[in-house]
Amino acid sequence: MIYILRIIIFVNIFFISNICFSQTEFTITAGCNLCNSEKGKALLNYINNEKIYIIRDSCLTTTDIKVGKEKVFFGNIPKQLNNDLSEIFKGWFSCKKNIDSLENVDPGEPIKSSIFAPFYYIPERIVSQWQIGTTFNFETKKIFSLDYYVNPYLQAFGGDPLGIPFSYGNGVGMVIGFGTPYSGPFETDFVKGGLHLALFEVSVTSRIKEFVLKYSANTNKTVDLPNTWLGNWNNIFTPHLGIEFALEIPAVRISYFATLDTLQDVTDNPIIVYNEVTGVPMKNNVVREEHFGFEIRTPNLIFYNSRDAKFYFARQFSEYHLGFVGREMKIDNFIFDFRMDATFPGKRDFQLLTELYMDNIWPGFANKAFGFGPSLRLGSTPFNNFGIISAFVNFRLKVGDFFDNNLYD
Repeated sequence: MIYILRIIIFVNIFFISNICFSQTEFTITAGCNLCNSEKGKALLNYINNEKIYIIRDSCLTTTDIKVGKEKVFFGNIPKQLNNDLSEIFKGWFSCKKNIDSLENVDPGEPIKSSIFAPFYYIPERIVSQWQIGTTFNFETKKIFSLDYYVNPYLQAFGGDPLGIPFSYGNGVGMVIGFGTPYSGPFETDFVKGGLHLALFEVSVTSRIKEFVLKYSANTNKTVDLPNTWLGNWNNIFTPHLGIEFALEIPAVRISYFATLDTLQDVTDNPIIVYNEVTGVPMKNNVVREEHFGFEIRTPNLIFYNSRDAKFYFARQFSEYHLGFVGREMKIDNFIFDFRMDATFPGKRDFQLLTELYMDNIWPGFANKAFGFGPSLRLGSTPFNNFGIISAFVNFRLKVGDFFDNNLYD
């Protein structure tokens, strides 16, 4: 009799607990801090493991999480309510709002919208998800990190050089770059490779002549007509061999470049493109001798969910630049890289470079590992107007998940 009574009590407890849970369908509202409780941290681990991109500032949700009888909706991403999630949501109380059954909601009539909705929807989403901040609100973030050079992104043309750490904390690693941090496709022949030691970087530079349009190829042809899609003017031509020294902390980079060998007596010169209206040669920057450079930037910036974002003002090869770079930015479920750089007139004419890479169109492990998209360079043209200098495709690879422990742990 005692055993039968125990069985009845156990069954009742099990039945009641399941009914209670099934009746507690609810929403975890957007902006909830999942780091404030153990259950929240467990849910945060689940979200990160499942690669559901609804977290900003390491802890805050960017969209509602709707918990139903059989499914959980992370924004518009459905997941089956398995045992792990059931355990997490039992007794949940943070940012909780009870809702009607998710499985029996009548969608009703389609929502009517304006015929102009396609034109203002995207700007509206951009404005509604505006987010900018820094990582300085955590005690482990360091302004004088030795590992700020670390960068997992290898870009085909231009962009910040790939930075591979050999050891964290002491700033020991290597850097590889194709183009300058401010150049686009076929804009310069500059390449470099070097070592980073503590705050200092030493790099050997050279050129790949096929990366720029263009040289005269050891012919008597020194004048050419303007190229339609890949500009053969307003470009940077660098020496055969050079060396670069730099000091780098998160807020500032200071550099010195020196020419070692130009091979000027055996090499060909850049071709000349004339302005067809004024007859004046279009400008190029032929880099020789010595150059001091700097980059002043906003370190530790979080912008639209990107932890690799920066606004900067810089000088390189006697040119001044103002721009922005953001990696793995996020608006709704669209993950992208965005880069914009303005080159001030001087050695070359004014130009504006803009690039947009799509990152999350690939399934599985390739998600965010490869990004590609259009690269557009605008400026003065040989037709004496402001127009397209070059229009091409650029891409980048994320070669690893290494990052600066001082900045992001």
